[in-house]
Amino acid sequence: MKKFHSVKLKIFFPLLLILLVVFLTSSLVIIDRESKAAKETIIDTAQSFSSLSTASVVNDYLFYYDSGFYKFTEIIDNLMKLNTNLLELQIVDVNGKILFDSTEIVNGKYDETTDGERFLENATLRQGAGDPTSSIFLTEQTRRVDIIQPYFEEMGQHAYSVRYIFSLSSLDAMTEELILTISLYSGIFIIISFLLIFFLFNYFISAPIGELTKGARQMSSGNLGYEVQIKSKDEIGELATAFNTMSADLKLSRDNLEQYSKNLENLVAERTKELQEKTQRLEQSNQDLMAAREQLSALNKNLEIRVQERTQEVEKLLKQKDEFINQLGHDLKNPLGPLINLIPLLEEKETDAAKKEILSVLHRNADYMKNLVVKTLELAVLNSPNARFSMEPLNLSEEITHIISNKKILFDEHYVKISNTIDRSLTVKADRLRLEELLTNIFENSAKYCQKDCKITIDAKQTNDFITISIKDNGIGMTKEEIDRIFDEFYKADSARHDIQNTGLGMSICKRIVEKHGGRIWVESPGPGKGTTVFFTLPVGVTT
Repeated sequence: MKKFHSVKLKIFFPLLLILLVVFLTSSLVIIDRESKAAKETIIDTAQSFSSLSTASVVNDYLFYYDSGFYKFTEIIDNLMKLNTNLLELQIVDVNGKILFDSTEIVNGKYDETTDGERFLENATLRQGAGDPTSSIFLTEQTRRVDIIQPYFEEMGQHAYSVRYIFSLSSLDAMTEELILTISLYSGIFIIISFLLIFFLFNYFISAPIGELTKGARQMSSGNLGYEVQIKSKDEIGELATAFNTMSADLKLSRDNLEQYSKNLENLVAERTKELQEKTQRLEQSNQDLMAAREQLSALNKNLEIRVQERTQEVEKLLKQKDEFINQLGHDLKNPLGPLINLIPLLEEKETDAAKKEILSVLHRNADYMKNLVVKTLELAVLNSPNARFSMEPLNLSEEITHIISNKKILFDEHYVKISNTIDRSLTVKADRLRLEELLTNIFENSAKYCQKDCKITIDAKQTNDFITISIKDNGIGMTKEEIDRIFDEFYKADSARHDIQNTGLGMSICKRIVEKHGGRIWVESPGPGKGTTVFFTLPVGVTT
């Protein structure tokens, strides 16, 4: 029976095997060609994308990174969404030093002072960062393409390059889809071919093979001398002759098989012995592994102790820094107190106009120095990681109405008409004193730089878990450059440079307060003379 089936397979399945090989070969050629074309398309698209976006990326980096980091990360995030294959983006100098990595969008701004400088992974990439031409590195193992695109300034100077890391995973997905489609059609074709060949085989060959089947059954019952009666001159006849010869040789084959079985048993015994030895070695390896695990556990315990010690040292340094800031504030403000209190008295008693003017100048500058010290220390406290806010649910409309009432003298002095249009149902989660400080700084700026018939409108709306507050005035407005730098520390717009009471820290303090609340702040203006609107967000308060 086994020999019968072997002959059948030799006749029938080679035809299917040939069809399978031909179809698979053609399919592989098609898949390879389409994959190469798709890879070239992805690489060409990546090159075009990198060459077109490099100038914008570097310019935005130079413009926003230090002063508007969150704005910069938002621009980079939107840029990366334009190409789904773009995994990572880095801005580097010609020496391969990493100035910005797109992972900072999620992880936050990289602190080079604390974590050290970053460089590209290897010398080849660092050399590409300094080349004046675009460099492409294809890594098949990680399935990605690295493109380093140089950036040239208007004077032709090459100081920066942008590294784009593109993924070829989409190519793999396309290849898998192509393989699936071709496999489906291949399966259908093979099934149809199988049925057709099976039908022809049974029609032309089954009857002669039936006689061979009968002979095989006789042999299986022990009649080793049985001969089949097939007289055809074709391949089946030759098969019958081979069958009869096989019947005569079967006994000899059986003897050989028995001998082979004995040899096989001996071989199995040898392999069993080898397996036992390997098992013993494996058990020894497991014991060594357990010992190494215990050593690692002890090392982890020591590491935890060292981390706790370092944490205590850092907390001690932070406490010393806070004490230093408080002492510095005390030492700076105390000498100014007598000056601020005595100069007005001297100014009031002085009759000489020239001396009176000098005392007036001294008075204004002393007030400015005190204001500067207070603002600087306040900003330092807000920058401290130990700064804590007393967060509570606050009715936004009521709080703003209260602050407007407290600042009535300021608004009356500048003839300001202020309008609070906030829905009385809106509640924010905020520190009451910090919220008043935030709004006071914004109101003072709006009132100082307002024009004739000054109007300030306050409004708010809720979006998801945050409330966006807007403070709009019809004042002198701002240029784009002034908007970009308004949150820089000690920055003063041209219109405020001669204001002796302006420290340039008010909006920086506003930004820190908003960020400590988990929100963000920004400014919009149609242009000079067209007013300014300050926007900031605060988390929604949940009343109980």
